[in-house]
Amino acid sequence: MLVTHLAVFGAGTGLGIYILPILTAETNATAPEIQAVKQSAKYTGEFSRNQKGSDAVHWAEGKLYVSEHEIAFEGEIAPGPDYKIYLTKTQADDKESFLKIKDDAKLIGDLKNFGNFKKTLPAGVNPDDYTTVQIWCETFSQFIGSASYK
Repeated sequence: MLVTHLAVFGAGTGLGIYILPILTAETNATAPEIQAVKQSAKYTGEFSRNQKGSDAVHWAEGKLYVSEHEIAFEGEIAPGPDYKIYLTKTQADDKESFLKIKDDAKLIGDLKNFGNFKKTLPAGVNPDDYTTVQIWCETFSQFIGSASYK
């Protein structure tokens, strides 16, 4: 009986970790919000779910637009907790390669939705100084995806 209770508890905990971010997700960016960044974009890139470090439950797929002061994403991202968006000078395609460059990465902010998003770059951040947008799960040190934009 203890084994079944532990199994149910473990399954419930795992399901909760997966579902809670979905239940508390912020609203996706609207088409006009994405379009505004798209029209002023200096750079574009693409996230692919077929990256080396992506898998069936950790991926991002869609288009990236980078303007002077904002980034926008049009697509889908696998749900999960504690996602962060970083700018980096080189592209990582898995956990190991991201951890090697993380100390030099620029944190843009939290990602609390799993579709279209728009983020304002922090003051003083120039996208010309970077080449790539990375999505990373801090809680589980998990690579989600990256898109090179130049």
